[in-house]
Order: sequence, then structure tokens, then C-alpha cells
Amino acid sequence: MSCRTVRIAQTAVLLAVGVAAAGAAEDWPQLKYDCRHSGNVSERSVSVPLGLIAAAPVSDAVFTAPVVVNGRVYVVDGAGVAWCFKADTLAPVWRFESSGGKANCNNVSSPAVAGRYLHFGTMAGSYYVLDAGSGEPVKKMETGDPIFSAPVVGSGRVYVATLGSRVYALEPDGTVCWVWDFVHQRLAFTANRWSGEDWLRIRGRAGWREQFCCTRNLALAAKTVVVPAGGTICWLEDAGDHAELRGAHCGKREAPACLGLSIDETGGVYRQWTRRDNGGSVEVLRLRDGEVEAEHVRGTETSYRGAGSLSFCSVSLRGGDVYRCRPEESFGLCRHTPDQKTECLGGPPSIAPPILLRDRAVCGGLDGRLYVVPLGGNREVRSFKTAFGKAISAPVAVCDGRIYFGCEDGYLYVLGQGGKAPLPSKDLRLHEIRSPLTSKLADAKNDWYTNFGNLANTNTNRQGIEPPFRMKWIRRYEGTAKHLSVCGGGRMYTHTAEGQIFAVEQETGRLLWRRYFPGVHVSYTSPIYHEGRLWVPQAGLRECRLRCLDAATGALLWEAPFSGSPSWNRQLPPIVYKDFVIYQFGTGRYTPRTWLFEHQSTFGFPEDHKPLVRAWNLASGREVWTRDFSKFGSGGDDAGMCLMDGTLYYSCYFGGKGPPGVTAAIEPETGRVLWSTTEYAVHAGCTVSGEDGRIYLGGYNPVEGKTNRVWCLDARDGSLIWKSEPLSRAIHVVTVGERFLFTYSQYKHGYLLDKGNGKILSTLVPGYRCTRFTLSEPYLLGPNFTLFDISQGFKPVHCGPALDVLVCIGAFASNGRILYTANGSGLQACSVYGEEATAAPAPWEAD
Repeated sequence: MSCRTVRIAQTAVLLAVGVAAAGAAEDWPQLKYDCRHSGNVSERSVSVPLGLIAAAPVSDAVFTAPVVVNGRVYVVDGAGVAWCFKADTLAPVWRFESSGGKANCNNVSSPAVAGRYLHFGTMAGSYYVLDAGSGEPVKKMETGDPIFSAPVVGSGRVYVATLGSRVYALEPDGTVCWVWDFVHQRLAFTANRWSGEDWLRIRGRAGWREQFCCTRNLALAAKTVVVPAGGTICWLEDAGDHAELRGAHCGKREAPACLGLSIDETGGVYRQWTRRDNGGSVEVLRLRDGEVEAEHVRGTETSYRGAGSLSFCSVSLRGGDVYRCRPEESFGLCRHTPDQKTECLGGPPSIAPPILLRDRAVCGGLDGRLYVVPLGGNREVRSFKTAFGKAISAPVAVCDGRIYFGCEDGYLYVLGQGGKAPLPSKDLRLHEIRSPLTSKLADAKNDWYTNFGNLANTNTNRQGIEPPFRMKWIRRYEGTAKHLSVCGGGRMYTHTAEGQIFAVEQETGRLLWRRYFPGVHVSYTSPIYHEGRLWVPQAGLRECRLRCLDAATGALLWEAPFSGSPSWNRQLPPIVYKDFVIYQFGTGRYTPRTWLFEHQSTFGFPEDHKPLVRAWNLASGREVWTRDFSKFGSGGDDAGMCLMDGTLYYSCYFGGKGPPGVTAAIEPETGRVLWSTTEYAVHAGCTVSGEDGRIYLGGYNPVEGKTNRVWCLDARDGSLIWKSEPLSRAIHVVTVGERFLFTYSQYKHGYLLDKGNGKILSTLVPGYRCTRFTLSEPYLLGPNFTLFDISQGFKPVHCGPALDVLVCIGAFASNGRILYTANGSGLQACSVYGEEATAAPAPWEAD
């Protein structure tokens, strides 16, 4: 796709420039107004009620913040098209289409104006400087990386960081003053940072110490640029013709992911961070004489034992008060005060930073509404509902009493007092796939459509994976996950622990739709795709719902209640069979402290926790049958199922109370139990898998004194065929390959087992955490695109780049692609292999 500029109504444009200059209209030159990204604009205000003044369509969803200068508003849409409109009417002035073709999507780098120039970066790795008046390109740089971070303007210069943490200092016209490279300077790595072969060859393994991705916005205080490079925060001083590193801050045990960064008036750096399992806080970092002092904002702490949710955007700051948005019902916008009080202001569940005006905050919601929230008193929270209910995921701009914002429905909106314009009526149909799969394996039979690959949970496929490997696309998402994404219909679907469900194109990663459901809390549950529909179990402390969505649009078709906690133990999404969708759960209720209950057998499920299996009608959600296994013991929330040869196999762990658990064969049409046994069952943190008339049961806990084993049962009657040699643990699932079984032990080993007798054939030594591996033979796929060749005894062939904080989730193969959703860093990526990798370099890779 070529770069081109389209001029519209040039005479009117010149007139508009003259009028704006004469009227001295207010400006909003960059993201969150200032280079510190404080979001504090106390001298501005808006009057309510607000009405729609105008709405203008663009070419894709908008994930960036608009800027307003000299009576014009500028915005960059998801397809990398920069737009200029008249600020008062949104009449179009010019548009500029950046290069990169279909791969140039999901653009999140908000534009900035420096003097007479407009700056922005793209996902295709290009950085542009345009003449703000005409839209003509002045400078184009190929950076070698995608650009997620917004440029910041201050001290007469513009600063920008690439995803690969190359930091540029530029003159307003785009002249490069200096470049500082985190990967070279801090990691001493000079090979291809996007090559897993290079990381393996040089470092052996890409772990948390090798993180380098700058996924969030940098910020500027005076002449000091603060850069979130992976899990490290770097302070760079602009020394004129070079950068001087004044300090760096990284975790001692594990480097955390930075989910948002801003700076206060004294130079304190506020970082929202996470590592795992809803754990995090807003941390305050202060650089003094080369040393970093760290504390945290009281009331922002979250954990897997609390009811609060993480935030996924930068905080806004006024004096000693910290304003924070998060995707949590009734706690979307909060104020944290120096006296350690937390006050909910009534804002929406949100992933966009708030903007602080004189006496109100303005923020966009995941529900498609723009909210104006009073900062004091008992005044009413006002909201404006956009045309199609799509999320507002970037901050607003406020000038002359008007609010400008982009929406994921593909429109730029402007609100103001007295606005009476009608809402847009044309749905831009952004959910439609623009780039169909081009893989030779695009057929549905090659979909990884459920968490463990298929209904038998074998956790394996064969898709011809072979070297070389090359990154195809990478994108950011605002959430955390603990289970795999799934694929179908040319899309990849993800459920976040905080309640978002979204779909992206498999070919490019372009976001197609996003849905958010309130009340979901640390729900580590995976979707399942089947014939154009998506089923997702979403659990919360107050209610749990199994939701059926249209996979093409995200529209909710039906929902049905269930109960209990998904924890990190219930590994399986529903099973779809004929006219039924079937799910297992328990009846018990939990406190925030016990919500993510432990694997250990000492937990012991209370007697009111009844293990249930339920079937609903596929089309309507009407309950068809329910089976209660409480006569055998208490539980239900540490269970799994698989479907093999038309029979449903259920296994539930009782938590070390009474019999170890129950395993049963069930007729899926009626719920009739064909056989059951309490001698063998999954034993925590594992589901059932099956193949060729055998089912396999593993678990976290020992089954014979202190000895742990995998059991292989005869699917006809539940009798024991063999028990494996002793192993430390067998979590997630027993993976069923063509010649071997694979099972993994948290923190310790992975094992290849003989399918005939359960003997250990080979051991994977590297001590990963609770890693969720998959198998696409002959490769075992792990986190950070790690691949082991199991035909050669776990020989590593690829490792990196280090996209994630931890190593909780591995990659998986679907439709001729290797796909990866990171646990905590908020990144999703796709790699290609073999001939396709040779023929198609990543769009951002420099020659």
C-alpha cells in the first residue's frame, strides 16, 4: 500500500486556519495533554449536559487519542491512516495513508504536534513527520520495530520509543539527534532481537531478564525521558547529541510488566505493574543520585486473594491525588489520596486513562459511553452513549469546552454544550475480516478451536512446523490471561481474566470486535469455537454465566447461569456435541481470599460444594440435563471432561477429603452414567484426555503416599491399564502424541512417557513455572516461542524473543501459524515457519 495524501476543500482549509489563529483557540498537542502524561488540565472545564456536535467516520477502529491544534483535530486510526478535520465541525481537511499494507493495523501510537509538524509511528515500523497544515510527508524513518509508544513533545524536541526499545530524540522536523538502544546498551545483544534462533544461539534461553518490549507510552520530565523497556524502567537524560543513562529499575526476582506510566511534578514515576495472578499495584519510583527509591500508592494493591482488579492504563495525577481507571464494575474510576483513602468516583469499567479538568474527570468506558464524572460533591455522573456501543479505549482531548475522542466503532466524536447532531447511523462493519487466512492450512480441520486442541483434549496436532521461523505480527491487549486463545473462522479469540472477550484476524492480528461483561473476576477460562459460535464461561464472586456469542460479530446470543470458581484448576471450556453444550462446575461460593484456591490436597472442598455436570441446548441455552455427583464427595471446581467416540468422560478431584475423586463415563445426549469409579480420578490442576479407547488422568498432588503418577484407564469400564513411573507432578493435561505422552511438573520437569506402559523415556530439565505447553509434532511449544524437538529428547530449536514476564502460557499451532498470547505483558503474536518464513519477512524488519 503506497503513501498518499488526499486534500479536501483546500480553500476552506486556508480560511479555517486563519479563523483559528484569530480566535486563539485552545490546543491539545499530545496524549494526555502534557509530556509527563499527568492528565491534569485544571484550567479547563466543560459544561453539562453535553450533546453531539459532530461525528466523522475514519477507515478503522480508533485506539489512539486525538490532538487539537490551531482549530484542527488530528487522529490516527487502527489502519495507520492519519486524518485532519476542522475542530468545530469535523469537516475533513486531509488524510494520509501510511505504508505497510494489511499488516499495518492495530495502531496505538497516538499522534503529537510539534510546531508545524505532526508526528506518529505505525505498527509497520515506520515513523512519520507530516506537515500539519497540508498532510504532506516531511520525513519517514524505518525503525526496524513496530511502534506502540506515542511520541512526546518537550524541551524543543520529540521523543519516541519503538517496541524494540530503540529510543529516538528528534527535532520537530524529524531530524534525528540521537538514538539509544536498550537491547544493545543494557542487554548487550546485537543480533536480531526478533529472532528466537539468535536468542537461543547466543543466550540459550530468553527469560525475564531478556525482556525488552516497550509496549506502553514513555514520558518526559524536563530533559529526562523515562522508558518502560520490558520490565525495566530507564531514565535517559538528553545530553544534546547523545543520551546518558541516569538510572534503571528492575525486579530482583522477576521483572514486572509495565501497564501504564506517568510522571508527577516532582519527577516521581508512577507505574502500574503486574507479574501474575492479578498481583500488582501503582508503584512510585524516584531517582536520587543514581539510586531508585520505590514505594507504592496505598489502595492500588491487587492480588489473587483480593476482590480488586488490575488497571491497564496510566494513572492521572493532581497534587498528591492519584486517579486510576480499571475494568471493574462500580470501581472504574477511583481517587487515591495521600492519607491512604480510596474513593470510588462512579466512573465506568475502563482501560483508558482519565483526563482531569477543573472539577470533573472525563474517561471512556468499555461499554461504549463517554463519562463526565464530578471530582467532588454529590453531582450527577453524566454519560454520552456512542452509536454502536463499542469501547472507547484511548483518552480524550478537551479544548474550548468541547470533548474530542475516538471510538472502536470507527468514528471520531466531538461533544459540546448545545450539541444536537444525530448519532451516526452507518455501521462501518469493522468486525468483517479484511485479510483472510493465506495459509495452506486454512481449512477448519486445522483449527485449534478449544483450549486443549480438540474435544478429546489430546493437546496436540501436526501442522508441518519446521525451521526457519519469523514473526508475522504482534499486537497489544489490555488484560491478563492464563489459558490459550482459540481459533476458528479465520479469527483468534481471547478471554481475559477481567471480563473482556475479543476476536482478531489470524492473518494480521487486526482487532475485529471486543465485548466486555461486568462482574467477572480473575476468571482463567478459555472459549471454545464451533460452527460460527463462541462459548465462554465467565465467573465472578457474585454470579457466573456461560455466554454464547456470535463469533463473527461478538453479539450475545444467550447466557445461562452456573456457579463456583474457575480458579486456575478448572482447565476446560465447555464441550460442544451435536445439539448440546456441556460444562462441569461446583455449587459452592467463595470469598475473595479463597477464590483462586490452591492445588494442594489440604484445601478440602466444603460439603455444600456439589460436583455438577450440565448440558444446555446449543441454540437456545435451555437446560437439558444435570448430573449431581455429590454422593461420592464434595467439589466440582477442580474437574475436567473429554469427549471420545461419542462418550463423555468426567473426572473430579475432592481435595483430599474422603475418596480422592470420581471418574465417570456419561452418555452426552441424556446425561445417563454408564460407569463410575472412585479409585482413580484427576488429582488437582489437570483435566482428562483420551485416545484409542484409553483415558489419562494426572494431577498436582501425589496419589500413593508422597508418590505422584499418571493413570491410564480403559474407557470401556474405568479399569486400570497402567500407572506411570513416579513423577513429581502432572499438571494441566496429559498430552497425547503419536508415539509418546507428555506431561509437565510445575517448577521442575517435563516428561515423555511411553504410551504402552507409562515408563519415563526422557526428561525436560529447564524449570519452568506452571507452564501450559502444547504439542505440534515433533515440537513441544512453550512460552516466548520456545520450541523443543521431542524426537531428539527435548532438543531446543527456538527460544525468544522474551515477550512475557513469566512463562505461564505456551504457544500453540493453528492453521499453519504459531500463535502466542502472553500471560501478563499484554502481548499477542504470530509466527510463521518454513517456506512462508523464508518468503515473507516481518513488515517492520529493516533490510
